[in-house]
Amino acid sequence: MLKQKNVSFKKGEMIKIAEILKAVAHPDRLAILNLLCKSSDKRLGVKMIYEELNMQQPIVSRHLNILKNAGVVKRLQEGQKCFYSLCFENQAVKSLSGCFC
Repeated sequence: MLKQKNVSFKKGEMIKIAEILKAVAHPDRLAILNLLCKSSDKRLGVKMIYEELNMQQPIVSRHLNILKNAGVVKRLQEGQKCFYSLCFENQAVKSLSGCFC
């Protein structure tokens, strides 16, 4: 039996959570989240992501952009290289990462 928490959300919070759930509701994006979460570095370059997941670079970049716009990942620019990490500042992302980490 599941233990229910007595948590209530405001309308704006529910909208944000719904946007995050929509953003991660794709097998490739779930795979990216899983990879980011299990990475010991906690940030990965686009090349490492698409090579590790055996995907094409434009597809990975599109998925990362969707996740970034939803506030699930953050983009870190270092020179010409882009790195991505989970946005743990977002409480919903922190909770969601519990499924992967």
